[in-house]
Amino acid sequence: MTKIKYLKVPLKAVIFFSVLLTLTSFYSGLAYNKLRSGNVGGVSSDNIFDATKSKKPQLQFFTMSFCPYGNQMEDILKPVFDLIGDQTEIKPQYIFDKISDLPIYCKSRTGDPTQCATYVESGYFKNTAECQQTIDKNYQQCTNENSYIKSATGDYYASLHGRVEANQNIREICAWNQSEDKKKWWDFVDYVNQNCNSQNADTCWEEQAKKADLDTGKITECFNQEAIDLIEKEIALTTEHQVTGSPTLLINQVRFPPESAYSQTGDGSLKIGKKTFTQDKYRTPNVIKEAVCASFNRTPKECKTEISAPDIAATDGGC
Repeated sequence: MTKIKYLKVPLKAVIFFSVLLTLTSFYSGLAYNKLRSGNVGGVSSDNIFDATKSKKPQLQFFTMSFCPYGNQMEDILKPVFDLIGDQTEIKPQYIFDKISDLPIYCKSRTGDPTQCATYVESGYFKNTAECQQTIDKNYQQCTNENSYIKSATGDYYASLHGRVEANQNIREICAWNQSEDKKKWWDFVDYVNQNCNSQNADTCWEEQAKKADLDTGKITECFNQEAIDLIEKEIALTTEHQVTGSPTLLINQVRFPPESAYSQTGDGSLKIGKKTFTQDKYRTPNVIKEAVCASFNRTPKECKTEISAPDIAATDGGC
C-alpha cells in the first residue's frame, strides 16, 4: 500500500480554490443548462423510472465532502436511511480528479484568457485586465504541488474545493469502512457538515469523529496507508458510470432521476411504480424512497411509510 502524509495547506492554495470554485461554477452552470435544454417542451407521461430489481438494493450517491448540493443530498438521504437502511445499502462515493500533467490540468481549470470578454460580460470580473491577471495568478497557484495529494508514481489527485476537501473525502471513506454500524458514519458526516468547512476540516474533523464514536486513530492510519488505493477505486467507479457532478445517484446502477425526466421549463415528471412525481420533488426523501422501494424483488412493509420529516427545500443544482 502507498503511504502518504498530511501536508499543511498554504493560505494561497485556499485563496486559489475559492476563486477556482467561482470559475468552475460558471463553467458547470453553462454545462448544466445545456444538459437540461434537451426537453424544452416538457416530459412525456411515458417517462418511467426503469428500476432494476434485487433482494437488497444499493443506492450509491456520488458527492464531494464540501459540495453544498452534496451535503444537501446527505440531509435528504438520512431519513431514507433511517427508514430502510437496514434492508438496503445507501453508500457514499466520492469524486476525485487524477492529474498526470499538472500544467495542462491547470490551464483547463483556471480559465481561458481569450474568453475574458465573456467572463466580464457574465459579471465575474470588472474588466479584461482584471480577468487576465486573475487567471495568470490562479494558474501559478494551481501548479503548486502542495495543493494536491501526490502518489509515489508522480500522479496528483484533487477534489473540486481543494486539498482539504480531498483529505476529508478520504477520511469519510475510511470512516465508512471502519464500522458495520453505518449510523456512526451518518452522525460523523452530519457533525462535519455543521461544524467544519473546506478550509479547517484538517483540524476540525477529529472532534466530530469522536462525537460519532469513531476511532480517530484508525481513520488516520487508513488515510496514511490506504489513501491512494481508495482514491483509485472511487475514480474507477466514477469513470465506469460517467459521473462528473455532485450529487449523482445510482440505484442498482440505474441513474436516478434519469436525465430525460427533466425539462428546461420545469414541468418534467417521472413515474415510479404507480405514482407520478413532478420535477420539483425529485430531490426529496419520499421520492428517493419510492425509487429505492421500486428496486426490491419483494417490497418491505416499511416502504408503505411516508417519511414524516418535512421535505428538504432541495435545489436542483450540482458541483
